[in-house]
Amino acid sequence: DKRRVVVLSGAGLSTDSGIPDYRGAAGSYRKGHTPISHDEFMREESSRRRYWARALVGYGAFAAAQPNAAHDAIAVLQRAGRVSTIITQNVDGLHEKAGASEVIPLHGEGYRVACTNCGLEGCRTEYHAQLAKANPRYAAGAAGSIREG
Repeated sequence: DKRRVVVLSGAGLSTDSGIPDYRGAAGSYRKGHTPISHDEFMREESSRRRYWARALVGYGAFAAAQPNAAHDAIAVLQRAGRVSTIITQNVDGLHEKAGASEVIPLHGEGYRVACTNCGLEGCRTEYHAQLAKANPRYAAGAAGSIREG
């Protein structure tokens, strides 16, 4: 009788990959950054602009993150048939980068974007490249703020 295990993971799993736990000691919430609600994002153009401006600054480090030993171990257990499904609160895609399949991202996928008008989906990295091209002075300043910490 083979037992099937479901893994439930959260923010702590990705901290060793350089992604701060949102509510942890080094997290964005502790720095006074509060999330934009979906309602506010949809209702206020200024909120969408603020969201994407902040994202232009921080997304590069998020996108560059690599799976750590925990992600790798879970993927190995899954390939060995010990883990059937991974349910994650994380939006970083690191389970998939580690080679896992059957991943259910409870809060969505931070590496994908969707148009709120037509529903067209695409790669967030490509969208950020478009943002940087459309806003070269801001993108240059964002790159500088990342280098300066």
